[in-house]
Amino acid sequence: MQLPIVAPAPLVTAHAGAFRDLFENRCQFRHFQNYLTGLMVLSNKNFANISRCVLASADKTNLSRFFSEAPWFQAQVNDRRLHYLLQQTKAVRLVKDQSALVLDDTLCEHVGSLFAYIDQHYQHGDHTYPLAHNPVTSHYVSGPVRFPVDLRLYRRYEAVTRWEEFVHQHFPDREIPKTKKERTRLHKEVDPRLLQDPTFQTLHHQFHTKIELAIELLDAAIGHKLPFSIVLFDSWYLAEDFIAHLRRRKKDWISILKKNRNWETNSFVLKDAQGKRVPLDGPPLSVEDLVPLIPATAYRPLQVGDQIYWTFTLAVRLPGLGKVRLVISFEKADLTGTYAVLVSNRID
Repeated sequence: MQLPIVAPAPLVTAHAGAFRDLFENRCQFRHFQNYLTGLMVLSNKNFANISRCVLASADKTNLSRFFSEAPWFQAQVNDRRLHYLLQQTKAVRLVKDQSALVLDDTLCEHVGSLFAYIDQHYQHGDHTYPLAHNPVTSHYVSGPVRFPVDLRLYRRYEAVTRWEEFVHQHFPDREIPKTKKERTRLHKEVDPRLLQDPTFQTLHHQFHTKIELAIELLDAAIGHKLPFSIVLFDSWYLAEDFIAHLRRRKKDWISILKKNRNWETNSFVLKDAQGKRVPLDGPPLSVEDLVPLIPATAYRPLQVGDQIYWTFTLAVRLPGLGKVRLVISFEKADLTGTYAVLVSNRID
């Protein structure tokens, strides 16, 4: 059962005053407080439901118009929010060298296709293509202090450039295939011609990859003066361009390494349980090929909170990334089941 919102939540009232000067009038400020309250107390957090539950609003479209038409600036509100959070958490945050920025993307699924920029995005968990928004987000973590920082909405290249429309225009006799492999082949064939169209070229330059969006979020976090030294991200963002940007920004990083990733066998020495060198001559090995060669005696227990992991670490050279440190981690002492491979620029 949903309760009506008769006033802003006490927690909202206690902190909203720090944002009052960013709104032109009392009505805007009240919409801001009501929206935050709805996000906190309602299970269904869309505009329509929040408006329905706010008793003080005579017109149920007020909240929607507040976001779409009212003259206030979300970027300024977010700047103030981050500054306020840093002030409020100064006494309990860890030092900069122990604080991290987490980068990731997620799918916000929707029913219906009327939302702006909604599209079918690949869901790698179950290999489906649900209708969703796909924001790339940044999140600050410093001991007990954790809060979202910013987001950038990722849009597929074909959606940004209206690719199918331009293919039909310039290649009216070509049928656009449904499968990914065949579409990729068609891209290589028609895109050079499409890029000669000034309109398509303009749209082409408006497209941003997830790596480019992650770089924007990293730079924005630094611009906000967030005190962090470590950047955490999954294997999708373990790309040369992003790693090079982290190096320029003098940030340490930790990621997950895909188990089919190759490493250079001449960059390290592996010994068996008797201390004899394991020959690794030949082409580069993948992670999954190397793990069975590591003797069980080489793993060491490492306790993190209440959990004990069995880990093996070594410094290797990865093509495109240079010298890195790997940590192979099992949850079970008998080294069975799944394992994770962490990778970091901190070779020490």
